[in-house]
Amino acid sequence: MAETAALADTLKNLIDVAEGRAPADMLITNVCIVDVYGHRVVGGRVAVAGGCIASVLFDDRDAAVPDPAAAEVVDGAGRYLTPGLIDGHLHIESSNIRPAEYARMALTRGTTCAIADSHEIANVAGTGGLSFMIEDARRAPLAIKFMMPSCVPALPDEQAGAEISAADMRAFMAAHPREVFGLGEMMNTPGVFAADGETLARIAAAGDTVSGLVDGHAPLVAGADLNAYAAAGIIADHECTDPAEALDKLSRGMYLMLREGTCSHDLDVLAPLVVEDPARARRCCFATDDRAPSDAFAEGMIDNALRRAVAAGIDPVTAVAMATLSPAELFGFDHGHAPASERRGAVAPGKRADLLLWDDLTFAAPPAAVYAAGCLVAEAGRFVGAVAPEDARLRALADELRGSVKLPALSLEAFSYPFRPGEAVIDAIPGKAITGCVRPRTEAGLRRIMLIERHGRGAAAQAAGADGDGPAGLGLVGRHIGCGWVRGYDISRGAIASTIGHDSHNVCVLGDNPADMLAAVRAVGQGGHVLVRDGEVVAKVDLPLGGLMSDKTAEEVAREHDAFVAAARQMGIQPPLDPIMGVIFLPLPVIPALRIRPEGVFDVSAMSYV
Repeated sequence: MAETAALADTLKNLIDVAEGRAPADMLITNVCIVDVYGHRVVGGRVAVAGGCIASVLFDDRDAAVPDPAAAEVVDGAGRYLTPGLIDGHLHIESSNIRPAEYARMALTRGTTCAIADSHEIANVAGTGGLSFMIEDARRAPLAIKFMMPSCVPALPDEQAGAEISAADMRAFMAAHPREVFGLGEMMNTPGVFAADGETLARIAAAGDTVSGLVDGHAPLVAGADLNAYAAAGIIADHECTDPAEALDKLSRGMYLMLREGTCSHDLDVLAPLVVEDPARARRCCFATDDRAPSDAFAEGMIDNALRRAVAAGIDPVTAVAMATLSPAELFGFDHGHAPASERRGAVAPGKRADLLLWDDLTFAAPPAAVYAAGCLVAEAGRFVGAVAPEDARLRALADELRGSVKLPALSLEAFSYPFRPGEAVIDAIPGKAITGCVRPRTEAGLRRIMLIERHGRGAAAQAAGADGDGPAGLGLVGRHIGCGWVRGYDISRGAIASTIGHDSHNVCVLGDNPADMLAAVRAVGQGGHVLVRDGEVVAKVDLPLGGLMSDKTAEEVAREHDAFVAAARQMGIQPPLDPIMGVIFLPLPVIPALRIRPEGVFDVSAMSYV
């Protein structure tokens, strides 16, 4: 009853401001409004009340309408006014910063709403990790919509740190009403194709979320499998790698997310789909998926996607609509029974006042001003909003994420395996999440890659005597330590190790010699990225929260990322390969073709070990 009365009061205030019977909180004048509904740019004024847009006055129709009274008048100085940007799919943890820090960073680049799938921390800490993410996000003015991770673990036999069943999902959502927006990316495509009971129960659990929507993840899926996937009601896909695949999914009713992140750069390849027929843009939006802070500060986030889209030939107004209206329609923000404070995606009455002022529509620089729910939160790439301090409950949730790395004892012998001519080798493809498969006759140009279970199974097996009589760790090879080879990462005289290895987050290590690989693994401690050269740690990013996130600011982590990448470049890993984001995707067992798992090299297409 109280909620209904409050909604009625909000509506009355908006109507009174629109009719001139009450003053606005803020009036933005002298702006060129990017009208994503009418697909035009037109001069005008915008009145804001209670964090929402009360009226939009266009110069071509409303020139005679006087300015409404307002407590604050902002002169837009002829700048372009757009809706706040919406990131259609991302994993905050993959930026190695906690949600409140991610919010500060994202707002400086114009992202005012993000659809976050926290399956990274959930694979380490279960629903407790999701609770931490939700609580930490409350502290900042970015609207983060958390999805319930649908595949923890990513595949049923993955060695993750937790498992979340359909029953677990429903229990969490019952205990946290209206805190879960939808169901995160359904990566278990074999489970969908086979109509597996537990998989379908997880999809059905989406009915308990705010939106009832199920996000997708279907790389290279086609034909009967794609029909089955779309028939399951899965709404979108961010894994398309060429226009033909993208059009195939678009034609089956799915939305497309043109991904432009740190590891995966798909926008340039997919942009011709929209250039060829701009009408397709209505079902296309942008996503970062994973974005390192160093890249976010240097190049941007969804604003970077805007810039690249325009450079690829997409009309600027169309690009803005793809970053705002299209994801709003996809996720149900544009219309329906939601209050004005939850409607977004356009500069229009009755929408949330998430607004951006730009100097031009090339998007070469961050927005001149960013408003979240009518409050100024960023100016020219600098955060000026407020983040609330941690409370006792949040500190307790954070403490539960520490101490998550439980490695077995290891010796040099476990890292000293030989190359077998003709064996299947992971072929890293620059700028893509997918990998290839090669079968070279020699190890020239190859590097060792290993995945070491870090959630306690290997350590428990050792304690139980299952490691055999051999050197430490050797008896775990093929069960909790996977060994293989990779082509493309030309690191010399060293190794990279990380407690991040999508999605189960076991320790991934890659290098050109066993000694440095062992040293790198030993140096990860309770979480982080480590770079070792000639036996010495030359760069490290500490990630104590679940082995995924730092306690430091986004700016500090960005500097650490930059230093890490610079050191890795000196050791031979050259662009566009990323020595952090690229390496940690090599274990992901739901993207073709070959991956490293704790049991060995895995063929995703055949769902078998090679």
